[in-house]
Amino acid sequence: MRIAASNSSDSHEISDVSAVVPTWNSASRLEKSLEAVEKNLRPRRIIVVDRDSEDSTPDIARRHGATVLKDTVSLGSARMKGVRESDTEWVAFIDDDISLPEGFIEEALGKAGEGVGAVQGAVRSIHEPYREMLTESYERRFEGRDSFDLRPGERGLTSATLVRKVLVEDLDLNDMDTWEDWIITQRIIDLGFRWVVVRPFVDHFHPHEDLARKAGWNAAGVLNLARTGRMPMGQALRWYLDILIEAPRDAFRMSVQYGDWRHFIFHMHQLAHILFAPRHLIGAVPRRPKATSS
Repeated sequence: MRIAASNSSDSHEISDVSAVVPTWNSASRLEKSLEAVEKNLRPRRIIVVDRDSEDSTPDIARRHGATVLKDTVSLGSARMKGVRESDTEWVAFIDDDISLPEGFIEEALGKAGEGVGAVQGAVRSIHEPYREMLTESYERRFEGRDSFDLRPGERGLTSATLVRKVLVEDLDLNDMDTWEDWIITQRIIDLGFRWVVVRPFVDHFHPHEDLARKAGWNAAGVLNLARTGRMPMGQALRWYLDILIEAPRDAFRMSVQYGDWRHFIFHMHQLAHILFAPRHLIGAVPRRPKATSS
């Protein structure tokens, strides 16, 4: 992959990549994410796909020179609308609460050789102890190296990930509001391409209070894979039960390990969201609260 120089000697180099940023009521965080995209991804184009935000999200995107598209169907639909709008070989999916680190584009494109279909940054929460836990988990997979490959069936993330456009542009993800990244991962691996996870670590600066609700949303996503025929029902139910069992186990383990019973309360709250996850499949439950500020 090439990195083409800009005409201006004072500006950063521009990578032959399009950034696709799905967003919704993100005025409080989008600025930080796009600043890092401009500095450390240096895309040829930024495409923000907005879910009819009620705050200043579209205005912030346009101030950063982004093309703003609208999609109210689903997160999967928004990702694919951005892919089809792009005109580069590589598309970078960047979430609106992700801060790319210095050197990200050099590291990612350095791994984007022949046979590679996706290059994913090692995304970790900014909140402890989850940051420490995710770091340790990644380090076990890196085994002292600077990258590792995902295996068939594993879930890649599309929070900070370069994907070869031609491999995914025909996917229909309209009925996927989460776990669409698992479908993208399987498509790329099934086609015989590698999904590579690389350093450096990428910061996920999501609100801590969103963690429990997001656990419920992700649990619903597993069940939705079965409902839409993308995963056998038995496998989806096993995965859902694993998620359900993990919450109380983590509640006791983390409370003891860190000597703080607030972890127990938090994970019980998380467990409640997971138990009620099926409601996302039968009703209109928002992914995120409405905008409260501009």
